[in-house]
Amino acid sequence: MTRRTTPRSLAVLLLLAAPGAARAQIDSALLSKVVFNLESPGGKSLAMGGAFTAIADDATAGLANPAGLGLLSTVEAGISAKRSDDVVGLVTARSTATGSGFLTPYPPVRGVNSDIESAASGLEFAGVVVPVSRRFVLGLTYAENLRFEGDPGDEGYQYVELRDNRSGSVGTRRDFLFEYREYGPVSLTNRVLALSAAWRVTDRVRVGAGVTWNQTRFELGGDAAGPHRIVSLAYLTPTIVDVRTLTLSVEDFAGQSWGGVLGVHADLVEGGAVSVGAVFRSASRAEGTLVLGGDVPSSLQGQERRRFTFSVPRDAALGLAVRPVPGLTVSAEGQWVDYGGVFGEELPVSSFDGLAGPPPGVPVESVLPDLSRAEDAFVPRVGLEYVATAGSTLLAFRLGYHREPAHGVTADLYVTDANGARYDVDDPPYSQAVRTVYDGGRADDRFSGGIGATVFRNLSFDLAFDVGRSGRVVAGSLFYRF
Repeated sequence: MTRRTTPRSLAVLLLLAAPGAARAQIDSALLSKVVFNLESPGGKSLAMGGAFTAIADDATAGLANPAGLGLLSTVEAGISAKRSDDVVGLVTARSTATGSGFLTPYPPVRGVNSDIESAASGLEFAGVVVPVSRRFVLGLTYAENLRFEGDPGDEGYQYVELRDNRSGSVGTRRDFLFEYREYGPVSLTNRVLALSAAWRVTDRVRVGAGVTWNQTRFELGGDAAGPHRIVSLAYLTPTIVDVRTLTLSVEDFAGQSWGGVLGVHADLVEGGAVSVGAVFRSASRAEGTLVLGGDVPSSLQGQERRRFTFSVPRDAALGLAVRPVPGLTVSAEGQWVDYGGVFGEELPVSSFDGLAGPPPGVPVESVLPDLSRAEDAFVPRVGLEYVATAGSTLLAFRLGYHREPAHGVTADLYVTDANGARYDVDDPPYSQAVRTVYDGGRADDRFSGGIGATVFRNLSFDLAFDVGRSGRVVAGSLFYRF
C-alpha cells in the first residue's frame, strides 16, 4: 500500500513508540492453544471426571495422590493405554474494506473457526506398588501427562486475512491482501517418572511424597516446503507484493527437569464413609534456545537467538469423597493449575506494519504484539461410582464431569505516544486481528463415564471415555494384585 505522510502526521510520528515486549509466551498462534492433561492417569479417574484425589486407591496414586498408596496392603502392578482425538480451537481473523475513499475504515474484524484435528494413542501409565511394612509403602510410576500435536497441513494455518477493495480518486484497490500464515507442526510432550512413598500415620491418616523426573520434548517442525515458518504477505501496489518469511526453530532444549509431589489422605469418619485428600505437584524448568532466521523483524535484529524456559504447570487439588450407602461413592474436588507459569521469558516473534493514530494515520513499522500470560485455572470435578456384586465379581459403574476453563494466551497490538496514549494499528486493522487470534481459548464442559470389574479378587480392569467440544478420549486400564 502506498502511504503519504503529512507534516501533522510527522509530528505525531515523532511521539510514537513500540509497545513493551511480549511476556511469558512464544509468539506462535499454534502454541497459543496448548492444552495439558493434568488429571490423574487411568481409566477410573477418567471415568469419574478426574475427581480422584480423595479416592486414589490403586497404583496410579503414585502421581494422583501419593498418600493413597497407604491404602494398599499388597503388591500391585498396573498399566493403562489411552487414545485421544483432539480439536485445536484456532481462529482466523478476517475483514474486507470496501467503499469510496481510501480512508474509509475497515469493518470490525470477525473471528472464523479454523480448527485442526490431531489424534494420538499409546501408553499413558505404568506403575508398581510395594508395601515395605505395615505402615510404609513405595510406588514407582511412569505417565505421560502432556501431548500436544498441532499440524496445520500443507497449506499452513492462515490466522490473519485482511482485504482492501476501497476505491479513490486514483483508482480502485482490487482485493489487496494482507495475510499471516504459519507453516509446520508444533509438538510438545512430557513424560514423567515418579518414585513415591506413603506413611500410615494412623489408621485414618496417611501422608505421601514423591520425586519426579520429567522428560519434555518441544519441537517446531517443518514441512516438505521448508522449516517451521511464519509467512506474511502484503500488497503494496497491484503488481508489488511484500512477502516476508520468518523461520523458527528450537535448539539445545534439554528437556530434563526434576519435580515433586506431596499428598495427604484422611478418613473423617471411621470406616472411610467420608474422606478427604489433597495433592500438590510441581516441576523445575527446562531450558532451550529459540532461533529466528530469514526475514527477522527490525525490532528483533540482534535477538535472533534467545534463551527460554518451559515448565509443566504446577497444580494442586483438594477433594472430598462421601459414601452415603454401601457401594455408592460420590467424589468432588477443585483443582488449581498454574497455566501462567508455562513459558517464563519474553519471546515476541512476528511484527506488523501499518497506519496508527488519528486519521489519516501515521506509518509504523515492526510493531511487536504484547502477549499476556495465560490465566491460572480452577477446574471443578465431580464423579460418581456404584459398585455391585455379582458372585465373586465386583462391577463398577462410573460417571463424571469437569469443566476445563479457557486458559489460552491473549494478546494486544498498539503503539504509544510520549504521553502514554495508546493507538491501534488500524489500517490494516492488525490490532483487532491480533486480539481476535489470541482470544484466550474457549471453556469446555467434559462428560465422562465407564465401567470396571474385579475378578478373582486380584485382577481389575477399567474402561472409560471422556467427551467434550475439544475432543474425545478413551482409556483402558489393567491392575493385578499379587
